[in-house]
Amino acid sequence: MYRNKPKKIDGLITVYSEECGGNNEKMIRRFSKKVKKDGILEEARDRKRFKKKSAVRTEEKRKRKRLIEKHNKKQNELLINKDSPRRRRSKQ
Repeated sequence: MYRNKPKKIDGLITVYSEECGGNNEKMIRRFSKKVKKDGILEEARDRKRFKKKSAVRTEEKRKRKRLIEKHNKKQNELLINKDSPRRRRSKQ
């Protein structure tokens, strides 16, 4: 019946006090970083409302294009910096 089965969200994230030295603020920061890295919040926001496949595809294309432009910009900056002559400061 279902062609594309919905992905199961694996939302088990644990942060232990030993890895943060017992500091509660560090534990909260580490937890929020892990949640962001796993993409749990983003996935929940996406699932909140239905999106058409075409809208999802265009969004992915836009993300991919932005990523490629960012990568190319970094490469160009590296090439420009590499080509420019380095000036040494004279000791006075």
